[in-house]
Amino acid sequence: MSSPSLDDLRAILAAYKQLVDATWPDLHPTMRDRARLWATASAQSLASELAGWVQQSSAEGSAVRVFWKIGPKFEFGGVNRQFAMDAGFANPAELVGLTDFDPRLPWRPQAAKYRADDEAVVASKTARLGIIERQKGSNGEITWVRVAKAPILHANGNAIGVLGIYEVLDPAIARKLAVEQIKRPPV
Repeated sequence: MSSPSLDDLRAILAAYKQLVDATWPDLHPTMRDRARLWATASAQSLASELAGWVQQSSAEGSAVRVFWKIGPKFEFGGVNRQFAMDAGFANPAELVGLTDFDPRLPWRPQAAKYRADDEAVVASKTARLGIIERQKGSNGEITWVRVAKAPILHANGNAIGVLGIYEVLDPAIARKLAVEQIKRPPV
């Protein structure tokens, strides 16, 4: 997978900011101010900024997992350390270029559902927030997660992928949220 272009980097950062603002506002409190600089920043500067946000999301005690998928196959373009650990990988870079269908990923049985979610987000060009779902971890255990996904949109409106953030939930909270989600009418 090639390095992201300037437009790709701006789009990835914008999707990341959208989800942080909507669901995890305490994750990167300075992101809103920094976002004003993205329109004129160089590709190198944006790549560094994205790497910094992803690394900060991996700080000790952070519960969020960050990932983005690019292209028609929704190949991972980047992930944070917690996401890599959930996948059973020591190094986040090892996931770049893989898809959810890779046999090494513990959630492969759920890959079709994840792909359908990704395709729906890209087709609608609209974020999906507060998705409560089960996920199989690298240790074989099933956990409940709260997920948010946003389309990665170029300035011209073309969707090139999806950026997601999720957190593992306490089982009692997850059950309550899942029941509420089931009761909600479909969008």
